[in-house]
Amino acid sequence: MEWLFAGLFLLVAVGNLGIALRWYVRGKSGSLVPLLGGLSGIAACVILPFPALRNWWWTPLIADPGSVYLVSTIAVFFMRRAFNGAPPE
Repeated sequence: MEWLFAGLFLLVAVGNLGIALRWYVRGKSGSLVPLLGGLSGIAACVILPFPALRNWWWTPLIADPGSVYLVSTIAVFFMRRAFNGAPPE
């Protein structure tokens, strides 16, 4: 079961990278799968039988283009909101 998360992370991350490259090189759009690769990579880092991986749990969020896109979009949204003086909810 542990390796299923690692395989899912690799599959989704490579798929998202292919979609991003296709958009960048050919201008053809596609749909990224946000956070699925990153979350499955985090799960793999936590449950795989390699204790050293637990310290690197955050790297799948950076390695997967879909996760990077979603996390950066959310961060920009909240930074704009903070700098514009919007009161917290």
